[in-house]
Amino acid sequence: MNKSLILIIDDEPSYLTLLRGLLLDEGYKNVITEENPLNVEQILNNFNVELIITDIYMPQMNGLELLEKVSNSHPQIPIIVITGVGDTEIALQAVRLGAYEFITKPPDTGRLFLTIERALEQHLLKLERDSLRPRLSRTRSFKGNFDDIIAESQIMYKIFELVEIFAPTNETVLVAGETGTGKDLIAKKIHDLSPRRNKPFIAVNLAAISPNLFESELFGCEKGAFTGAAADKKGYFEAANEGTLFLDEIGELPKELQGKLLRTIQYNEIYRIGNPKPIKLDIRILSATNKDLMQAVQENQFRADLYYRLNRGFIFLPPLNEREDDIVLLAKYFLDRGNKTYKKNITGFSDSVIRSLKKYSFPGNVRELENIIINAVAKNKVNDPITEIDLPKSANGKEADYIDKFMLMSMDEVAAMHIKHVLEYTKGNIQQAALILGVSERTLHRRLKPETN
Repeated sequence: MNKSLILIIDDEPSYLTLLRGLLLDEGYKNVITEENPLNVEQILNNFNVELIITDIYMPQMNGLELLEKVSNSHPQIPIIVITGVGDTEIALQAVRLGAYEFITKPPDTGRLFLTIERALEQHLLKLERDSLRPRLSRTRSFKGNFDDIIAESQIMYKIFELVEIFAPTNETVLVAGETGTGKDLIAKKIHDLSPRRNKPFIAVNLAAISPNLFESELFGCEKGAFTGAAADKKGYFEAANEGTLFLDEIGELPKELQGKLLRTIQYNEIYRIGNPKPIKLDIRILSATNKDLMQAVQENQFRADLYYRLNRGFIFLPPLNEREDDIVLLAKYFLDRGNKTYKKNITGFSDSVIRSLKKYSFPGNVRELENIIINAVAKNKVNDPITEIDLPKSANGKEADYIDKFMLMSMDEVAAMHIKHVLEYTKGNIQQAALILGVSERTLHRRLKPETN
């Protein structure tokens, strides 16, 4: 289970107790809280804090001052800012000052846990990049721009070249690929190498938004525009103004909103719900999908004009089984992470494990490889190299038993089998399964419906 040390700062003791309880229930066992932000520096000097979650409004020191101070003294620690409704301007200021992300109160637990996980991964990348780099046999030069993406296959080098071509422009880019291939990393890299690198990067998982909230979440609303609209609210588009908006799982956008998105991209303006006046924006749109959007266009589920407007630049991320040169490299990287997480010193892999990993199909792609290696490290009690006994049945050389069966199955059937295995692993916990699979709980529930009807 996750052993990362997380520090929560808020002047409301009841909220500290609530948020700490949520994280403990999720498996984050090392969570400390502090009501007085003036004590944070002392805590950081005495503890190996890996993530900070802070409120904005506190009497002793506001969250922006704290953010600036910590960013200067401990720049490697990611900071998530928790804000109240209507504080989008302050939240954006926090992002400009170096905050990893901002989340509104009360936080959506799914988004909160996903943001925490990604922030912790970024923290590990920063710490491990320098130590890992000498062991990476790079055969190309990309000016250090991609040292935080573990790859040495020619197919990935071609993708890096595309990123460097698209990044300096203001064109839309569509990143396609199976779940778990790292589409969000490529989108973030395009932003980081673009002229907007110092402006907000706002990532929105469209599959995680309730259908009846799509329009208000994306475009915002005016006070009183509908029942429950108690205050003016800026949507994700305004939050990303001057920066980059990344629309993940774009295929989940309802048909009735696709025209509005198209208009927004074409005219660089939005309309809040309840306000007839347009709001001008300066924004770049990136999007990602694990669906075949062209097929969706042919089935009249996705607008053709929007598809072509989103697809001015296109990057396809191959599944891991087409990146054989990267599998062992990634496995060693995740082994290093597992050793740090579980305080072990496992030195490598047996030859049979290397062979098994190279021939395994990895239906869950890089995310599945990560889970396999981290779990193998957790199970290994003697600090010997990872052997087949540490791997799950599907990846330990037994896959040949299933080849004929897989050849007679459709992609949907294979996906359903993988979902079943993940649910067995999480003992039926939908939230954990969704995080492993890289989809929203709503998407997972929808995939499970045919099995329950």
